[in-house]
Amino acid sequence: MLIELRIQDFAVIHALTIEFGPGLNVLSGETGAGKSIIVDALTVALGARASSDLVRTGAAAARVEARFAVDRDPPVRAWLTDRGLGDAELVVAREIGSDGRSRAWINGRPSTVGMLRELGDQLVEIIGQHESQQLLRPQTHLEVLDAFAGPSALALRAEVASRVARRAALRAEHEALAASERDRVRRIDFLRHQVQEIDAAKPRPGEDEALAARRTRLANAGRLAAAAAGAYAALYEAEQGAAIDRLGHARSALREVAGLDPALAPVVERIEALIGEVTDIARQLASYRSAVEDQPDELEAVEARLALLQALRRKYGETIEDVLAAREQAAAELAGLDASDARRAAIAAELEVVDRELIERCGRLTLVRRMAARRLETSVDREFGMLELKRARLRVGLGHDPDPDGLQIGAERVAVGPTGADRVEFLLAANPGEEARPLVRVASGGELSRVMLALRHVLAATNGTPVMVFDEVEAGIGARTAGAVGRVLTGMARTRQVLCVTHLAEIASLADHHFWVTKDVVRGRTVVHVQPLAGTDRTEEIARMLSGRMPTPTARDYASELLARARRRQTAGSAPKGS
Repeated sequence: MLIELRIQDFAVIHALTIEFGPGLNVLSGETGAGKSIIVDALTVALGARASSDLVRTGAAAARVEARFAVDRDPPVRAWLTDRGLGDAELVVAREIGSDGRSRAWINGRPSTVGMLRELGDQLVEIIGQHESQQLLRPQTHLEVLDAFAGPSALALRAEVASRVARRAALRAEHEALAASERDRVRRIDFLRHQVQEIDAAKPRPGEDEALAARRTRLANAGRLAAAAAGAYAALYEAEQGAAIDRLGHARSALREVAGLDPALAPVVERIEALIGEVTDIARQLASYRSAVEDQPDELEAVEARLALLQALRRKYGETIEDVLAAREQAAAELAGLDASDARRAAIAAELEVVDRELIERCGRLTLVRRMAARRLETSVDREFGMLELKRARLRVGLGHDPDPDGLQIGAERVAVGPTGADRVEFLLAANPGEEARPLVRVASGGELSRVMLALRHVLAATNGTPVMVFDEVEAGIGARTAGAVGRVLTGMARTRQVLCVTHLAEIASLADHHFWVTKDVVRGRTVVHVQPLAGTDRTEEIARMLSGRMPTPTARDYASELLARARRRQTAGSAPKGS
């Protein structure tokens, strides 16, 4: 049950606190007084979209806080407990800054707007001024029927929706594969050529750098060999002055006198080491000179190999590593394309399974809906009797839409969507003997309002929402019918809390709690007030609702009579138990 609503700097409301009670709560007041703004504030507190336009001019932020008693609502308490937020009372709050930023709290803890919305869906159902017009759209009729059918229909809908999504994905993939078959063949040929070209060349990482060095050596073989020969001769073979000979003479000269001075022994050892080093260098130079002799055939082969590698780099990347990576990528794509035939066969097989499952579940869902449709017709017809529509009958039409690309259900192919294969439309036979026709063709404004209320009353018995809000839903309803509508609202209020914004005195007189909404201008600013009414104040407001701004004596007498009737009805019936 909604216990209290606090509103601050929201639209034209500066500061307002309303304490609601169980049963039927009515808000009345002149047009434009701010009644619907109060409902809007409640929707914002429960996660509705909000913008900076809702912030009162000159204020930094708008804030709405709603306090609920949830001790008799196990699902909501379980939701809170699962998130570490729960107790017997719930406070939700929302703040919208003038910069458009929004913040939310649940029981004092920062929350998300999504969590507020999820919680609000379990707490409050709001039926707005245009709800009746929604009934003119057959798209809404399926939702109403499934809500009445309950968990069995909703579970089947979820199964159908998942398979419809899978079917669409499979068909799209299959069509893409089929449409690209010609391109696929060309692509396979192209990729296969790339892989074969690179594999035939067998490039190795770093090979081009090594070949470039080899090419330089081969191209300069003559100069390199001459230099090596000259160095070899200077060190080892020169007829006069070879380094090895001079080192030999030095070693001999020192050996003759080394016995005279021990300090020369290390010098002799170092000369001997140099002789060994020079001999080794000379040997290497001789070997190098033989190796770099002109080899025109090898140079030609190196040049050809480098040209091949350069051509690969121009096509596939800057380095041999890039070329090899391109080869792996082409091979991977080629493997995927080669597997597409198998994939198409797998898709076709899975589509058969999904189609069979869809046909079976759509059939079960249709059966559940047909059974629910008969129950809904009976229940709504009973409500019509209470709403001064005793001769009217609601009929629920179920059908299919033909679709050559749809599923074979029965003797024809029909369209199947996330909600199944059924097309649902509510039909109304307003008078005996008349054919049931679509609401848009036969229902007046007042009839639409009553059909909507009848459906809401019936659905209320199935959804268990603890708070229901009706915002000026009495379009086209006269005084006599208003009393019947009020009795339906009081019937709902016996098992839940009902809030109703109304201009009809007959409804207001039945309220368990009556609030008067007014709007004044104080120091140049609009201020909204809400006053609980009782006694003569309530009689005066109901008289105003009957006759206009200035109640007449006749209106006051009739207002007193309406209130007396309501008291007698309450005394005869059970006390309201809305929670």
